[in-house]
Amino acid sequence: MEAIRTTMAQVEISQMLQTWIADNAQRIDSGEVNAREALPQLADELLVDMGAPLNKEGGLVKQAEVLASLAQRSLSVPFGLWGHRMVIEFLELAGGIYAQSVLPGLRAGTTPGASAMAPGYKSLAGAGDLHLRLSAGEGAKLRLSGHIGWASNLYEDAIVVAPAYGPNVIDRHGVQGGVIVAFALNAPGIEIGPQLDILAMRGTASTYVTLQDVEISTDQILTRDFSAFLQQTRPTLSILQASLCVGLATAAYESALHNATGFNDVLLDEIQDHGDQLASAKRQLIQLATYVGTDQPPHPRDVLALRLQAGQLAGALATLELKTAGGQGFVTTSDTNRRYREATFIPLQAPSEAQLRWELARA
Repeated sequence: MEAIRTTMAQVEISQMLQTWIADNAQRIDSGEVNAREALPQLADELLVDMGAPLNKEGGLVKQAEVLASLAQRSLSVPFGLWGHRMVIEFLELAGGIYAQSVLPGLRAGTTPGASAMAPGYKSLAGAGDLHLRLSAGEGAKLRLSGHIGWASNLYEDAIVVAPAYGPNVIDRHGVQGGVIVAFALNAPGIEIGPQLDILAMRGTASTYVTLQDVEISTDQILTRDFSAFLQQTRPTLSILQASLCVGLATAAYESALHNATGFNDVLLDEIQDHGDQLASAKRQLIQLATYVGTDQPPHPRDVLALRLQAGQLAGALATLELKTAGGQGFVTTSDTNRRYREATFIPLQAPSEAQLRWELARA
């Protein structure tokens, strides 16, 4: 299983940062520490915007390795980094005055980024509507109203990127089309819901948001080319999500393999079989990430299939780890228990396992 233990790219993460995440994994899990506290440290080590945008300088594999490595210690920290990194991706790709004004804080990790783009990708797949709407305001200003049903990194000082129906955007079917907007979460007219007591992810600032007549300038519309923008960014989003799953699965695999002694060795073949699948998924991730942004981009179906497989492997291996851990696996402060709870979140993360399977069946 050497392929699992080797890194996908030569990326240095300081021992101090790795130790901080490992030492605080339980406190982040319980909500005593916010995952965002790692962002400035990650930014200091230049680990928050590798390959942004569109696999710039071939850095997407390195960013995936960072997320996978961190996910072996705590899923919450790289999950928060994933959302933050995607906001950087969206803003870097769009460019413009507003994007350039907020990117320095995001790159430094002092301003958190919150991706609320799930409804956009769901709409792109033909499976849902947008929940935000722009309307004409005074002069050149626009008004944004509606709600974000679920997102993470929803700290008061965050920058959010989200899809919305545009006031003067008509798609090819003659109906109102979408735009991508960015805004500060502390703008007037925004109400952040209470932090939810969610399983395994309490430190990720995950909740809902309501917006009522939030003033938006035209500079904050990142693009009106809704479908093309989503199609461009989805491979990066899915590959980085898959890397989270690979990291969690790797930690669970190594623990289950270690535990497969005595009567637990009856599970050894099953553990090793899943380990072989995990090694294959990692190789596939590297290959797909390498081709993002090139003249031979990965096929969307291959990317979605990888995301689905990686999530399923994380769940299967976390379950095998729990089976081999004995009573310790049911102690909520154990790493085994935390990983099992983290793995139960993956099938729900947008796009959910159900959405992925639905899209793949239609592809």
